[in-house]
Amino acid sequence: MKKVMRWIGLVIAIVVVVVISIKIVDYNSLASKNTRNLERTLSQDNYYVNGNVKDLVTIDYDKMYVFPPYQSLDEMERQIGFKYSKLEQGLNGGVNNIIFVKGNKPVAYLFGYASDTGYFINTPSGEYTKAQVETMIYKVETREVGNSYGTPKTYVNYQFID
Repeated sequence: MKKVMRWIGLVIAIVVVVVISIKIVDYNSLASKNTRNLERTLSQDNYYVNGNVKDLVTIDYDKMYVFPPYQSLDEMERQIGFKYSKLEQGLNGGVNNIIFVKGNKPVAYLFGYASDTGYFINTPSGEYTKAQVETMIYKVETREVGNSYGTPKTYVNYQFID
């Protein structure tokens, strides 16, 4: 019985080490680092600053894909040309769902609700080249979103304009 318990403990320890290793590798990936940096920039107090999108999005990418709400994962993967396990389907109109791609690899992925992320990018869904994005300007303002607790949250709303 003690041998069985040791083997079970060993298997559990190995599984835990593997899971932690995978999480560390994912956290340190280029896409995760770029995403964290973009999120930090977008959620800053730029409430009254308008400017060029290229000054906000400083990562190296070829294309930006903006997905509409309710779009299926299969359709998103078809558009970007590869499978990406982190893609999520937006379940309402107030969600960011934007992926930046270089070659056939994701380099950043912005997904989430403005009340959670602190920012919202308002731009038409579609595929944009880096050159198209770099010619865009943005207008920014603060907005509030209510919640069931009765304490509205403020977020930064970016309007990307061609």
